[in-house]
Amino acid sequence: MELRQLEYFIQICKSGSFTKAKEELGVTQPTLSQQMRVLEDEYNIQLFDRVSRGVEVTEAGKILLNKGKAIMNLLEEARNEINGRNNKSRETISIGCCPTELEYLAPYFMRFHQKYPNILLKIIDTEDAENKVLEQKVDIGITAYPVSDASVISTYLYRQEMALLIHSEHPLADKSSIPFRSLKQMNSIMFREQNKSLIDMYCFSCGFTLKSIIETSSTSVLIHWVRHGLGAALIPTSLLESLWDDSLRIVKLEGHIPYWEISLVYLNSVTMRSTARIFIQEMNSYVREVEVKLSCSGN
Repeated sequence: MELRQLEYFIQICKSGSFTKAKEELGVTQPTLSQQMRVLEDEYNIQLFDRVSRGVEVTEAGKILLNKGKAIMNLLEEARNEINGRNNKSRETISIGCCPTELEYLAPYFMRFHQKYPNILLKIIDTEDAENKVLEQKVDIGITAYPVSDASVISTYLYRQEMALLIHSEHPLADKSSIPFRSLKQMNSIMFREQNKSLIDMYCFSCGFTLKSIIETSSTSVLIHWVRHGLGAALIPTSLLESLWDDSLRIVKLEGHIPYWEISLVYLNSVTMRSTARIFIQEMNSYVREVEVKLSCSGN
């Protein structure tokens, strides 16, 4: 006997007719009749008596119906238990990440997912990762700002520096690097909104103010405008490393270089879930690997 035949049989008993059962099951009546004949032949019994209003279950059929319902109930219980185990094993880690680092860390998030497919990563872009951690709205934060609360642990990940992205026909295209102070002479600088306070601080320390013609949260917008020769853009070096375009040039900055330090932040708690600890360990390992590759390549 196949489970499909048992399902058909139970539905016929419930509906009281082959016509109604076929509509519920979405099969043709000849298919239903043929499967019931196979079932009757297997047990060498008659399962139904024909009556004017449909069919009635025979005494032998009632035995099969009771046992069949028990079998289907056991299968449903097994299915629920299996689904429960799967849902339990698929835990979620919520990560509050500063927007400026989302693009750079995307390969890491992908690698983590491939290694731990049963751990769901919920990435939330936020400039205020520390408070999100304190409010327990996220498990872990990735931030460029120093922590101020003693209950939050901060682990240094990497240093993020700025560089200049220009068009290949820009007057500085033949330069591999320029002093940061040289930006004072440029009147078409573009940068991301998230970097504004950092850039303003470095310019102030050098005695000048940098006026921008575009401020946006989108790196792709800045790159698009540079490609069209609108001006130069200050962008984190980690993002520039992935650019392979003959129309673009990267000019590094010398001396007083704007930078920030990226850190992992999380609550100092002995009850931290094991999945969150795994994420922290894997993140630190990933960053160290990247640093080794960059040092070996001479960057």
